[in-house]
Amino acid sequence: MKILLTVFLLFFSVYASQLHALSFTADAVQIRGESVSYAKMYWLDGNVRFEYIEDGVPMVQIFDNKNNKIIWLDNENKYFLEREMPESEKVITGNKKKKKSNDPCKQFIDAECVFLKKTKIKGRDAEKWLITLSNNGQDFHVFQWIDTKYKNILRQENSDGTGLSVDIKDGQEINNRKVRKLTMVAFSASGEQKQGTQWYDNELDIVVKQEYQDDVVDELRNIKVGKVSKNKFAVPKDYVLFDPSIEAAQQAKTDELTNNTADNN
Repeated sequence: MKILLTVFLLFFSVYASQLHALSFTADAVQIRGESVSYAKMYWLDGNVRFEYIEDGVPMVQIFDNKNNKIIWLDNENKYFLEREMPESEKVITGNKKKKKSNDPCKQFIDAECVFLKKTKIKGRDAEKWLITLSNNGQDFHVFQWIDTKYKNILRQENSDGTGLSVDIKDGQEINNRKVRKLTMVAFSASGEQKQGTQWYDNELDIVVKQEYQDDVVDELRNIKVGKVSKNKFAVPKDYVLFDPSIEAAQQAKTDELTNNTADNN
């Protein structure tokens, strides 16, 4: 059973700390230079399912946010494999109308956050926060300016001299969806800069497209908001837990037969 640790970059993991509970389907496209990958995506209350083909085998990757698990399904051999979901890949779901707090501590584990003031940055209303993280027993400080309307980061300055600057452009449209465009510039302590662009869906409040460098693109196309069955995020009853030792034994047997055939010839 082959395992694809990360099929597609999960679009909700970069900035959005909350997502109101909508369900939808989409076609997920990942471009890495000349390599293009496709998957069918299902979303339900923070749970995500990707259906794709790997080496000719129909596979499924499920991010079970409720039970903190990542599950892989081999639909040809009816195997499944699961592991605990890292904290960094979990999604906080909630009602968009209640998403009033800009508290950045929802994005960090065991951090201390202090609200400093309301301000304006790049002509947008924002809140300035001080975040203190522990790094090998030493405090690491982060200043964040968070957009009041969308809750996106407008600027971040880290105590090591690195940071991020973001420009937001409203009133955009992509794949027939109303979006806002975020142009991000990450900078190092030495002044080196790298740029990326993200498009946030205004209804779903997630990234539906992002571009980095010249040939790295992740995109959700053909988004259809509607009911998605909970069964999509469960392991079918007739699937069995994958045992790597069985595959190793089968491969050893195949290798032995191959070697014996070669010796006889």
